[in-house]
Amino acid sequence: MACVYLNSFFKMTKEITKWIIKHRIHLIGWTLFILSEVLFIGFAAGQFGKPIAYLLHYTLNVLLFYINTSILLKTNCRKTHWQILVLTTYLILELILFVFLKALIDASLLEQSEKSFFYFVNLPYLLQTTFRVLFFIGLSCFYFMFIQYKKERNEKENIMRHDLEASIKNKELEIALQQATNSYLKAQINPHFMFNVLGFIHDSVLKTDSQAAQAIIDLSELMRFAVNSGSGEEEPPLAEEIQQVESLIRLYQQRFKGRVFVEFCYTDDAGDRKLIPLLLLTLVENMFKHGDIHKKEDPAKIDISTDGNAIKISTYNLMKHSGLPPGFNKGLQNISIRLENNYPNRHELSYGEKKGKYFCVEIRVTIS
Repeated sequence: MACVYLNSFFKMTKEITKWIIKHRIHLIGWTLFILSEVLFIGFAAGQFGKPIAYLLHYTLNVLLFYINTSILLKTNCRKTHWQILVLTTYLILELILFVFLKALIDASLLEQSEKSFFYFVNLPYLLQTTFRVLFFIGLSCFYFMFIQYKKERNEKENIMRHDLEASIKNKELEIALQQATNSYLKAQINPHFMFNVLGFIHDSVLKTDSQAAQAIIDLSELMRFAVNSGSGEEEPPLAEEIQQVESLIRLYQQRFKGRVFVEFCYTDDAGDRKLIPLLLLTLVENMFKHGDIHKKEDPAKIDISTDGNAIKISTYNLMKHSGLPPGFNKGLQNISIRLENNYPNRHELSYGEKKGKYFCVEIRVTIS
């Protein structure tokens, strides 16, 4: 039980301490004001009042100050006829109530032999009390104006801060836009420069090595297709990519002196179907990179066909090594992500080993 009381005591002490710290400016201000007024009037009059009289009177004064401030904050001192009437009514009621309570306190503090209830209430007393009321009401008005000033200053600071943040953000966006514009211009200039160089090389070797010249054309077309795949139609006809696959096969034939064996088959209507670009090329390049395409008796196979609204792509090739080499799945993961992003719930992708030495990939995409 004692522990419970101690915990309650410490909790209450902590709350009181927090309240004192929060309102320390008010407490210090009122302490200085009351001490200075009590000392000045006491020394000037040559006598001091009773402590209970000071306590009751200053409690009433402080209450008047904060009650009037609360009224001003609630009405927000709007300059309408209705609000002016309300404030005037409050002021009159505060004056009457304060005079009554002060008279009641003064009457209760009189000695019994002197007491004749409210006998001391006369015109000088009422004027003095009215001045006291107006003094504390005036103080509360100044306090209200200080609160309003602080509130408006904080609002202006918040607006200025938001404007500054917006200005900084806009500046950052302008810089990012400028950088993006520069990058776009570079992206346009660099491919043109590269294609011009390839054209120059092609013209230089055409008379001496026609196969090398054809290889340069195939490479140039492949690179042009890859660069342009990010612009124009999002789903170009598959015939365009089929043509690039044929160019890629010719390049590998040139590189390995004809020792590349690939059977590339596709139906006539497959080229008319539209599919996201670089899907087929990524699949074929992955097969060339990791597969064994140099066995004439066991060639790699690429097959493209249609089935109603669906298009089917499959590859079949020998593996260079038993098991999948590191990084093998990166190209397939890229294909899987692109299929999921572009054809959610309308595609099938399967791949894996067969007979321990072949690797097969099958893709089926339903075109809406």
